Amino acid sequence: MIFKNCLADVFIRELSGRKVICFGAGGTLIEPENNADIGKINELEKHIAFFVDNDKNKHGSKFRYRNKCFEIKSATVLEEINAADYVLLITCEYFVEIYYQLKDIWNIRNMDCYLFKTISRSADVNLDNFFKKEIEKTSYKEWQQILSKLHLKNIHKGQRCFIIGNGPSLKSKDLELLKNEVTFAVNHIYRIFDQTDWRPTYYIMIDTVHYPKIHEIINGIDAKMRFVPFQNAVLAGKVYDNITYFNQELHDTHVEDNRIVVDKPLTFSEDIEKGICCRYTVLYTAFQLAVYMGFSEIYLLGVDHNYSNEIQEDGTIIENNVSNYFDESIARITGIGEVPLYAVTGAYQRAKEVCDKNGIIVRNATRGGKLEVFPRVDFDNLFH
Repeated sequence: MIFKNCLADVFIRELSGRKVICFGAGGTLIEPENNADIGKINELEKHIAFFVDNDKNKHGSKFRYRNKCFEIKSATVLEEINAADYVLLITCEYFVEIYYQLKDIWNIRNMDCYLFKTISRSADVNLDNFFKKEIEKTSYKEWQQILSKLHLKNIHKGQRCFIIGNGPSLKSKDLELLKNEVTFAVNHIYRIFDQTDWRPTYYIMIDTVHYPKIHEIINGIDAKMRFVPFQNAVLAGKVYDNITYFNQELHDTHVEDNRIVVDKPLTFSEDIEKGICCRYTVLYTAFQLAVYMGFSEIYLLGVDHNYSNEIQEDGTIIENNVSNYFDESIARITGIGEVPLYAVTGAYQRAKEVCDKNGIIVRNATRGGKLEVFPRVDFDNLFH
């Protein structure tokens, strides 16, 4: 296989008349209704020949994509096709496993291969180098063993921690009070570092749109650990020794009538060595880490839960005259996205349900904002 990459809007031109074989008949190709334009390959359905999948139960059945049905075949068909007539598009998260599965098939040695994940997110990636060198690095290849050796289960048993969002209420003077606290911080928190000596204990980034742009910054963040899904390493085209990789579990969904349906209740990981459910907000990931680490008290700060563009459950969009971030420059970098507020709220409700069940106190110490899932507490009173 010859790995190539491009962005979604030029993929069809790259085909040069060849047909597409999609590897992975699951939910990856189904565009979420609230994010349909991100990574969308226009008219892809007109160029697909068929799907292949490793699930024997799917062989001989049909996969419905954009109102067209395609046959699902065994991957053994790749040993028999005229490879010059096709390109391979890996349309699932198991791209490394598929690479090892297919790399020695002589028939497709010169076949162009693309990843839907990088086409939809990151153009500047040397995939050939990633698969031949980066995935062999210890921090990537042995991510599960590394997590296990950290012994994070109940490492902070009985302690309190702070989960810090990027909302506009977040102030550097408040962070100064957290120098001796255990803290989880996320996403663009590094943009406040020049205003405070505080640094997070744990940092988390799960976003697939912005990780390719700031992966070098994330690798250098001053934190005890920096958590990133191992599936996102391909977006950077690079594996870092300073990153603690984990498995991003998205298996709480199924495809129904060409739509991704989220199963309920939302998965809340009990064992981060196997995987962490990453849904709707990175703070849901932080909750799972905090519970696993044994904290008995969790406080939220800078979690405003108030966005400039909010998608309601019926699909309508409400525009608010508010900022999404503590730093206006972040919005210029990230753009003004549309947030499914009902889904984010549901994630917080699920986190509360698990914490209540386990006797974990959760309080919202954010100054203002609209998050009322958790009882409120005055931030200043936490230090008397």
